[in-house]
Amino acid sequence: MIPLLGSDAFAGQLGPPRNRGASPIFRAKIRVDGASLHCYVKPLPDRIRCPVSGREVANQEIVSEALGYVLARSVGLKVPDVAGIILLEPRQIPKELHPALREACGGRAQSDYFCWFSKDMKYPSLRQLHLDDVRHPWLQKLRGRRLARQLADNPESSSIIVLDQWLLNSDRNIGNLLESPCKSLFLIDHGRLFHYPNWEPGRIGMAPWPWENRLQKLIDDFIPDWSEALPNKSARALAYNIFAVSFRETGAEAARIVLSEFFEHTEIEVILRLLAERLEQEQYTEAADFIP
Repeated sequence: MIPLLGSDAFAGQLGPPRNRGASPIFRAKIRVDGASLHCYVKPLPDRIRCPVSGREVANQEIVSEALGYVLARSVGLKVPDVAGIILLEPRQIPKELHPALREACGGRAQSDYFCWFSKDMKYPSLRQLHLDDVRHPWLQKLRGRRLARQLADNPESSSIIVLDQWLLNSDRNIGNLLESPCKSLFLIDHGRLFHYPNWEPGRIGMAPWPWENRLQKLIDDFIPDWSEALPNKSARALAYNIFAVSFRETGAEAARIVLSEFFEHTEIEVILRLLAERLEQEQYTEAADFIP
């Protein structure tokens, strides 16, 4: 499944990433099964402040990362070759990231941090390929339309949209979709499953903004009614059926193994039941608004 490593597997920091997202992230060498891999590493505080209630709550982002990774893999979508969890001490994390980590957990520093890491696939993100070097608004719109057309024509897009709908991923964006030389899309960053990382077993996370399928919206914004066209609805229906079968055959057990590192048996069963229910035809058809 995924490796769970101690701080002794850390082999040193690398140069900073070219692009940073909303979360603190850095590059490092990590020893996995005897090999030293160049990886992206995301330290995650144990607690976060709920943006709705203002209360301090458990941060489920490390669980979401692991769960999203194994479920995407189980349904045949492409993810980095190696990814996992490593426990790091503050001295192993770049100092410039410490203020953001302290801010996320109420101004307190932790003695160590669970970190999600994934192998650097050396592929650029769609943002790097299409928008990083563009400043003029007119050119940005032109590039955005070109990217939307490319995504609309990519047969993997429908499956990614369905994955995000199933797992309520609220942070799919062109910065966490990598493109290989053969135009295949690789998924990274699953930290916003179930809408927001303040979710609990049996309760979807709360955020002050409505959930939306961001990849589907990106395409529809430039190609109106793309998602309503029958071929695309049919492609999503097919993906849904494949996911439902895959979850029954392999995905549920993969999820159970990951969740066992974080939750008790009864809590795991609640989460698995939620995942299974969201793949039931009646619920999914209503959520995705298509005709099977």
